[in-house]
Amino acid sequence: MSNLRLILCYVICIISQCCVSLEGLAQQTFSALMEKGIRLDDDKEFFEAVANFDRAIGMESNNEQAWLSRGVVRIHMKEYGLAVVDFNKAIYLNPELMTAYLYRYIAYRETENYLFAFSDINYYLAHDQLDTIARKYRFEISIVLKEWSVAADDLLWIRKTLGEEVFTAMFIQLATSIQATKSFLEFQPIVTQCYLVNPSNETVLLSMVNNSYQLSEYNTCLKSVNTALVSQPQNLHLLKIRADVLFYLNQLEESEKAFAYLLQLEPSDGNAMADYGHCLLQLKKWGDADTWLTKSIASKNTSPAYAYLGRGIARFNMGKTGIACTDWERSYRLGEKNAQKWLEENCLSTNNKKP
Repeated sequence: MSNLRLILCYVICIISQCCVSLEGLAQQTFSALMEKGIRLDDDKEFFEAVANFDRAIGMESNNEQAWLSRGVVRIHMKEYGLAVVDFNKAIYLNPELMTAYLYRYIAYRETENYLFAFSDINYYLAHDQLDTIARKYRFEISIVLKEWSVAADDLLWIRKTLGEEVFTAMFIQLATSIQATKSFLEFQPIVTQCYLVNPSNETVLLSMVNNSYQLSEYNTCLKSVNTALVSQPQNLHLLKIRADVLFYLNQLEESEKAFAYLLQLEPSDGNAMADYGHCLLQLKKWGDADTWLTKSIASKNTSPAYAYLGRGIARFNMGKTGIACTDWERSYRLGEKNAQKWLEENCLSTNNKKP
């Protein structure tokens, strides 16, 4: 009887050990499938990688890492819709799996579901603010969605981690996008903040000059352009803006000097000639204005109507009403509406006025 009990205990032990061994073998097989799938993905054997993860999911359908891994492969295969399905399942199984939100952002972005992508990247960064790659991702999607302030925050953060060169390249990207939408008012506090962080960045300073000019904030623009000209004294663009700003601020004598210097450096600039001529008109230097506006017209500048208008005013004040009226007529036909007033008041009878 005791021998039977011993045999029975021995059989029970063997069966228990077999069960443990089978369970371990199953777990080992799942791990092996996962490892092989990851290795195949690294080797760009994507279809085989998916097949391995399919088998792994079949063995442990509640394992979020298996769903996540298959979704990553599908990102690499550009199967973004299927990738979203896998990431959704991974997040359902483990809502704290942050990597799934990051990868789902990529899938949403590539399918142009930008609002969903923006939501995912924001959620991810709320849990990991130090992820530089994620910051760059959010910067890019913020530009697409015109979330300028969010893009600016990430831009300044990236400057601390990646340095001035990367910051400058990304700043140009942001500035170009904002200016393309003519969002000059929204850009002003951003460019000002970027300038305060590093006043020596010439790219940022030039953007501040241009943006304040577009906003007609001429005092701010003059201060910025004077600062920029210290290191770039012969920058024609900056010199042109300075001359214009001085004109708009009614600092006419300074504006005259600025235009004269600009035209010494760039004597063929027909547009600058026209602006210089109008500055001379304000100073009542009729003969000089006539000369420079004639040069502007001869140079075939981009705004001949403006030059003809000004030359007509100069000639009228020189007592040459006939040829002044000819200039105003040309100006009007070229689209300068202000010429109509001069024509009506000085050239046309009351019964033959322009409509």
